[in-house]
Order: sequence, then C-alpha cells, then structure tokens
Amino acid sequence: MSGWNHRGAVFAMVMVVGLACMGQTAAHEQETYNVIVVADGPMPANITDSDFVQGNAVVFRMKDTSENASIRISIDLNGDGVYDNATDNISVWLVESCELTENGTLADQSCAVSHTYAFDLNATPGNYDYMFERAINGSVVSTQNHTMTLWKDVHEEAGVPSTGDCFGIGCEQQTVEPASESVTQQEVLVGVMVVAAIGALGLAFSISRDPERLVSKALVLEEE
Repeated sequence: MSGWNHRGAVFAMVMVVGLACMGQTAAHEQETYNVIVVADGPMPANITDSDFVQGNAVVFRMKDTSENASIRISIDLNGDGVYDNATDNISVWLVESCELTENGTLADQSCAVSHTYAFDLNATPGNYDYMFERAINGSVVSTQNHTMTLWKDVHEEAGVPSTGDCFGIGCEQQTVEPASESVTQQEVLVGVMVVAAIGALGLAFSISRDPERLVSKALVLEEE
C-alpha cells in the first residue's frame, strides 16, 4: 500500500471512530436509585421520582439489624400481579452482613446484602408493583406491597419552560405542532453522523486515487 493510500485509510478510520464516540456520548448514562430497607420496610417505599427513567437501575440495600432477619424483594415486571421467577425479578433472601474468609471473599457465595435491577433503555414506562417480605429465622413475619414509577427518558428537564415560552395567567393560547412533525435532537445527530461518514469515505477514496492520476499523467508525457 502506498503512503497516500495508507494515510487515506488511517484518516477514514479516525473519522469512523470519532463518529462512534459521538454516538456514545449522546446515549443515556445509567443512574442508580438507592432504597434503604429497615425493619419497618423500604425507604422510600414508593418510588415516584421523575428522574427515575428508562435505563436506570434500582438497588435495595438491607439495613435491618434485627437478629436473624432477612428480606426479599420481588418486582412484577409483566404487571400480572403474580410474582414468578420466570417472568419477574426476585432477589435472594438478603441479610445485613455476610461472613468473609481470610482472603476477603464470601464464605457463602449465595449470601447477599443488596439487590439491583436495571431497567432496559426501551422498558415500558409506567407503574411497577414490587413486594417486600421480611423473615425472622427463615419464617416470613410481614409483607408489604409498593410501587415504583418508571418515567420515559426524553432527555429534557420536565416542567421547565423553554426560553421565550409564556406560562401562567395572561398567556395567549399557542398551537402545539404534532410531535410526529418535529425533528428530535437524536435525529439531527444521526443525520450529521451519516453525512460526515460519507464525506470521510469519499475523501479517503479521493486521496488514494491521486497517486494513480499522477502516474498516468507522467506516462502520457513520456510517450509524447
């Protein structure tokens, strides 16, 4: 491969990697919502925070220091009201602390002090019921049912008007265009990435062709 061809290929590769990084920075960054579980139950019991959106995770941390206490969390993912290991998310029985070996590893690999569930980026927004069970010496002594609300990830700050918007008493009614006719920021980014990729490949091809044109032109001059 000639020097020009090599430089053109490297340039195209750099452009492709750069565009991939742009796509990653535009993706949603996962956040984790913490729930502390004590003897009286989860704190908070119901998750209603609007920042808890698609792609986020929830972690239940066992902090019940009662003797021989354990808790279990079951999340009803399909909304059928029945907690099933095959279709829902059910934790192991969590304890307040786990015994460690001299090397700092778990003496019992099944022992856990917390349980985490991460929602998919395309998970259905809405209310998800979950059940909290508390046991003493392996016998269930109390059960609570609560709800977590998963919000749609729109990459906007809900409830905050845009610059120039009028809100409150005295504002004239404005016509809102259908959402299907608007162009989202993600669509614009995708369009820019496609155009840039085509331009990078075209430029690399043009660079690789320049030495061939120079050689052809030199041969014609020699023949004349």
